[in-house]
Amino acid sequence: MQQVKVWDFATRAFHWLLVTLVMLCFFTGEDEGLVFAVHAYAGFMVFMLLVFRLGWGVFGSRHSLFSDFVFSKAEIRNHALSVLRLKPGQHAGHNPLGGLMIFAMLAVLAITAISGFVMVGGNLSWLEDIHEALGSLMQILVAAHIAGVIVEQVLTREKLVQSMLTGFKNLPRELALKERALAPSWRAAVLAAAVIMMAVFVFDQANYSGAVREFAAQDNAGEHRDD
Repeated sequence: MQQVKVWDFATRAFHWLLVTLVMLCFFTGEDEGLVFAVHAYAGFMVFMLLVFRLGWGVFGSRHSLFSDFVFSKAEIRNHALSVLRLKPGQHAGHNPLGGLMIFAMLAVLAITAISGFVMVGGNLSWLEDIHEALGSLMQILVAAHIAGVIVEQVLTREKLVQSMLTGFKNLPRELALKERALAPSWRAAVLAAAVIMMAVFVFDQANYSGAVREFAAQDNAGEHRDD
């Protein structure tokens, strides 16, 4: 076995920031006032992170590229069968089932974040049920993802969580020899700067802070009328 760095800092930072913000959204989704504002701002930041990840999926390091975790039907089927046999193979990056889960979570997160932004920015309360349903679906996907990581760690004895913290994995020599240098940090910094500038522009043009206050006030008034 050989220790190799497979996850760059940008990918790891994205992962843990996304975990933090999604959990924050989960715990603030049913409240109003200041708590709702936290939910709305966290959702906006989730969307900006997803924009960054979209770019990093094209310009990032090998195992951060979307092309690295697109697998054929045969590869997905064979990996699923190997898991059922309790003998999954080791992968330097995402395994076939993990790749599917990442795509599913990114897609649902993006739609959820967009629906929330449109709902608040356009003061469209009728979107609430759709947004909440998407949030519930995301909770199911997160639970499935965590379960998958636990199963994979038990069966392969890989330290998957630790590798997403440190960036390093212990790989068989034949896999380690296929690894190449990670993308330079400046590339991630340029992309992050571009996303931040875009976020500031969108936030200002949409008057998002004002829209959040207005939506929260009207939603609160509607609840009082229902009472």
